[in-house]
Amino acid sequence: MSKASNESERQVEAALFIAGRPITVKDIQDTQDIDPRTIRSALNKLEEKYSSEDSSIEIVKLGAKYAMQVKGKYHPKTVKLETPEIPKEVLKIASLIGFYQPILQSKLSALAGPSVYEGVKVLADRGLVKAKPKGRSVELTTTTKFIEYFGIDARSRAEVKHWFEKKLHSVPSKD
Repeated sequence: MSKASNESERQVEAALFIAGRPITVKDIQDTQDIDPRTIRSALNKLEEKYSSEDSSIEIVKLGAKYAMQVKGKYHPKTVKLETPEIPKEVLKIASLIGFYQPILQSKLSALAGPSVYEGVKVLADRGLVKAKPKGRSVELTTTTKFIEYFGIDARSRAEVKHWFEKKLHSVPSKD
């Protein structure tokens, strides 16, 4: 590996690390002044390196974006160290919207109580859910930003719903 290639890989790795969220090749190009082909090559090398290395970190592709994240095996024990940006009660509302979408806000309120109105406002203000008037209520759906923010491997609302269904079925019962 040439010194220039190695340096480009390090710059891409640093960009993924510092972003703390999924980013595009263009995002990296704009900040690192590296051509897109070199960035894609570096991303491929980093994906391979982290997947074959004995590491708790991985590089994942989410649609057209890439992210550095903790491997699923290590996430449950480290998640308590995370500083949540969204309060736990709002995360519950987000998961209900993702699972039941499209869902009327009035039905969501019946499921989770009147606190959903404030939670929906938090999610909508962050661009994570879309609220569209429907009759006397509002229809709620997830957005592309929702998919990226929560690191869901999906490209559509139907795939988000399916992802939640798979997660729900993988949770052990308390019997």
